[in-house]
Amino acid sequence: MYRAIGLLKPDTDFTIAEAERRLAQAFPGFTINRAADRVDVTRGDWWIALARAADERVAQEIEGLVGHIAGVEPDEAAAYVAAGARVEVWTDVPDPLMEHFNDYLKVIEVLKSFKGLLAVDPKERGVL
Repeated sequence: MYRAIGLLKPDTDFTIAEAERRLAQAFPGFTINRAADRVDVTRGDWWIALARAADERVAQEIEGLVGHIAGVEPDEAAAYVAAGARVEVWTDVPDPLMEHFNDYLKVIEVLKSFKGLLAVDPKERGVL
């Protein structure tokens, strides 16, 4: 099971449509499906999802998170809070042999390819 968050700045170039396109390029042979603000990458019985979330609850969670991430300056933290949006990456499929760890890392690389997006490990509160 893998999790990550992409914090968005107001000037980000991230869109779900572009994320779908980049994921399709990064994962040939996988099935890529988009519905509303979510993209699923699947192959066999394994999947990983990416979704954009934005509401008051998300803004509050971002505010609580950015203050604890090493290397994020106060002005930069304020920009993430002002955007009030994030990208969530997750899978609930156990991967005890880490067969899909590289797939997870590839999704993170796709996230990091967007301007104005900071990929974060929500458990460690560190930059990916």
